[in-house]
Amino acid sequence: NKTVKAHFIAKEEMVFAGKEIITQGFRECVVNKIRNDGEKIKEGETIAIIKGQIVTILQKERVILNLLQRLSGVASTTNVLAQRLKKHDIQLLDTRKTTPGLREFEKFAVSVGGGINHRFSLKEAVMIKDNHLIGNPDLKDAVEKAAAQNPGKDIEVEVDTLQQLEEALETKATSILLDNFCPKKLPDTINYIRSHKNGTSIYIELSGGINLENIDQYCIKGVNGISMGVLTHNIKSKDISLDLK
Repeated sequence: NKTVKAHFIAKEEMVFAGKEIITQGFRECVVNKIRNDGEKIKEGETIAIIKGQIVTILQKERVILNLLQRLSGVASTTNVLAQRLKKHDIQLLDTRKTTPGLREFEKFAVSVGGGINHRFSLKEAVMIKDNHLIGNPDLKDAVEKAAAQNPGKDIEVEVDTLQQLEEALETKATSILLDNFCPKKLPDTINYIRSHKNGTSIYIELSGGINLENIDQYCIKGVNGISMGVLTHNIKSKDISLDLK
């Protein structure tokens, strides 16, 4: 039952995410110092200092650190990519490719890092993909039914060919997802959409094969958002230690 101080130390540079994980996870302890979500923290800096019984801290240490490290990794990666897109006025969107049970945590970390939360679940918005058209190959009919059953919600159609794009623009879709389009051909594709009578205000999203190395090739005028599953499903956790004093 000895009372100690626990110092959370950043072992590398990061964008921190997880303030509430510390304050709620260690609610039996006194928080003497804590950094805010979204703060950039340098290697060696203190993230938080708490005071409490050693048995309480040791029981929860691993779970708390696992979450902090994971979420700070998500926030840090998101921040790097979001800054690249910000100057082009393009939103960085997350996906539903999240760790089972941790979606709200990971999407929160994306928001902290400067990204935009796309849909949390299927009920948030409608996305019509190839698999959905197996049951109803009539895209126009599928969109009309989706719009009728989901008033006021975004109806997005995923396309990966110009023919599909032409069909999608003749529907009541409010968003178009261009999947795995060659970046060299995208400027002409974007111009085609914007010149169409139904494409002047439609939301244009890009996805597929986009990463930190090639993202600049996709920063094209007229694009509204770029979605990247890598924000949550292929993240390197940040190194954070907890030292007792």
